[in-house]
Amino acid sequence: MTYRQIPRIANSDLTEFRDWLLFGVPPVRKESAALTFGVIFHHYLLIDTDNYPTGKGTRPLIRMLDVLRSDAGFMSRLAKARAEQPVFWRDPITGLFCKAQLDMLPVADRLIVDTKTTGARSEEEFRMDCLRFGYDRQVAFYLDGCRASGKPIETFLIVGIQKQKPHAVFKLEVSHQSDFVEAGRKKSAAAVVARATFYALLAADSGAVWHGDSPVK
Repeated sequence: MTYRQIPRIANSDLTEFRDWLLFGVPPVRKESAALTFGVIFHHYLLIDTDNYPTGKGTRPLIRMLDVLRSDAGFMSRLAKARAEQPVFWRDPITGLFCKAQLDMLPVADRLIVDTKTTGARSEEEFRMDCLRFGYDRQVAFYLDGCRASGKPIETFLIVGIQKQKPHAVFKLEVSHQSDFVEAGRKKSAAAVVARATFYALLAADSGAVWHGDSPVK
């Protein structure tokens, strides 16, 4: 069973559920060019670290990989991290079973590192995009999930790299008590409660008793 197949709630599920409630968009995961680009980039950055993608359209990916592979601080953290580390926990308020897959977890540093490809043209625009794309909720969901699973993570580092030349690298580092995370925590809590309520109502409608699992995806 792959990580995606594990019947727990991920941050992306909360986004899809929100879009369904607010906009009527069905929660169906679609493979887009941007998603495929990001998946390939993450694979060669975090897993297949000695190789490069090949084929048509891979030149930007190769340039981006070279930029981060030449970043001594990033590579030092990667060397002592568990890459694409899954984390599982049960939400203490709702009982909902949750999951997250962390890009990098260098546990000794009590830190999560998450890499993003970005179209931002400046550090300021990247920080604004972190809010616009809901990264604050993701950060809070991951940090609180790690802490609920017994991992005393204190800090989250978002590393963004431009998809276009010059492939500048932007960084946003926040603590689990920062205003950024507190704002995301409120969004995360509301989303988890909404999803749990939905599941409980589904179970009640069918005459079953809900125990925190995911009856539908």
